Amino acid sequence: MLFNVLCLVALTTGTGTILSNTNTNSNSDDYDGPWRTSLDDENSCWTEGPSCTRVLTTSHGGDWNVDYPYDSMGAFNNAYINGADSVKGDFRVSLDNIGMVMHSSPIEIYESINCFNKKVEEMSAEECQQCEMINKDYHFVSVPDMLSWANGKVNVMYCVKESTDIPRAITTLIENNATHRAFLEVHVDEYLNLITTNTPHWDEVYYVLEIKSANDLDTLLNTTTCNELCLQRSFLYEFQDSLDRTKFPDLENDIKRVKQYNIRAMGVTP
Repeated sequence: MLFNVLCLVALTTGTGTILSNTNTNSNSDDYDGPWRTSLDDENSCWTEGPSCTRVLTTSHGGDWNVDYPYDSMGAFNNAYINGADSVKGDFRVSLDNIGMVMHSSPIEIYESINCFNKKVEEMSAEECQQCEMINKDYHFVSVPDMLSWANGKVNVMYCVKESTDIPRAITTLIENNATHRAFLEVHVDEYLNLITTNTPHWDEVYYVLEIKSANDLDTLLNTTTCNELCLQRSFLYEFQDSLDRTKFPDLENDIKRVKQYNIRAMGVTP
């Protein structure tokens, strides 16, 4: 089965890596290795910077379709079976402070009919898990349950939907012994705020940083706030709308700059 993934592929310039939507049709049995279950294992090079030539495939919301909804366990399992290195889910926090794999709040009608227009932050984790997805065989799952399933199978990436939820996302990974196999997607400003406010345990987690313009990159690399540890933990820079020259008028040079800091760069295309 084909699945939609975010796939790191080499730029023709050879100066870094770029992210694009790609179809992959691989079998997990032919591709198993420590790179699928750890970010920093000695045989897994994801955090080693541009010297790592392996291609990282991250299935956005899982391998989803009508039968296996976006952010469902069925979709995530499909992505694992088809050879993804990591699966990307969304992170929100319930009323009782549990991480939930849910995209929208209020919940959209195409996500769940029986929970349409309800807010994740106003529902307990149990209530969230009673929400039926469009395919009623699936319900929303908690982050701890997803991390338990993924352990020993595949790495996990979480897009933290609310800035205020980032500290809870960090502690969730720690509580579930997942800091070596799960990572958080946050914006540059959010990341620097974690450091300046000395958010507890920020330095125990890996991050993908959203770079929305060349100015974001300047802010990150030209500030004294981002020290060596800051650079080590932000192992991947994600250039949003990377082919938009109004945002990145000199993309090749931007990627060269990132590479000088021993960090991988990628671009997200529509």
